[in-house]
Amino acid sequence: MMGAASRAAVTALGAAALAVAGFLSADLLQGVVLALGLVFAAGWPRLLDLPTAHGGSLVIALAALASVLLVRFGDFAQLSLVTGLAVVAAILHQMLRRDGRPRLVESISGVVSGAVVTVSAAGWVAIEANQASTELVVTAAATIAAAAAVTALRASIAVVGSLAAVAGGGVGLVTGFLLDDVGMVPGLLVGLAAGILTAALHILFGQFPASRRVRPAVSASLLLVLVSGVPVYLVSRLLTSGVPGI
Repeated sequence: MMGAASRAAVTALGAAALAVAGFLSADLLQGVVLALGLVFAAGWPRLLDLPTAHGGSLVIALAALASVLLVRFGDFAQLSLVTGLAVVAAILHQMLRRDGRPRLVESISGVVSGAVVTVSAAGWVAIEANQASTELVVTAAATIAAAAAVTALRASIAVVGSLAAVAGGGVGLVTGFLLDDVGMVPGLLVGLAAGILTAALHILFGQFPASRRVRPAVSASLLLVLVSGVPVYLVSRLLTSGVPGI
């Protein structure tokens, strides 16, 4: 059984793993993203209580693997192809069911949403291996970890949400100040976004009956870590392109 504190610890641990991997090497970062994606795939259908958990996990895991490989050896812009194929795979998976296909729309949407999360995670891999991008990975992961740590507090929803936003924004501001290639404003914005989303997801998934079981709880904990890949990638492009004011 896992409670709010355990889910917060998993989120912080996943974010810390990304920060360390991003600092050490691009290859290690790819391995960590893929590993987190596969762990997420194992529990996501169970978190949503989908009727075909094993097949749904397989589709999501294949989307995670294809996304990382495509970004590693291909082009980030082609990730939309993986998303499209994931939708087709989710439909084919439902066509192969022999149980009367109850909750068909819910099953397809649940599997596709999980696949979208793992596809977005490939954004971490797509970030260019340079000083600015490495520092951004560390900043983003640090803000997620800080906000996640706050959600472990036993307090009201309003207090937890506010403190998570403050913690994420504060860590982002400090990290951006210490890392010149990131800057205080981008660090603050990334931190605020991470804090608000972390608190929102913590509150949302805390209402799911399955969120106290290990695999579903771990998937809920890793959602924000993985789905942040594309937003962080887009911010990294702004930093490296020299946009005025950034």
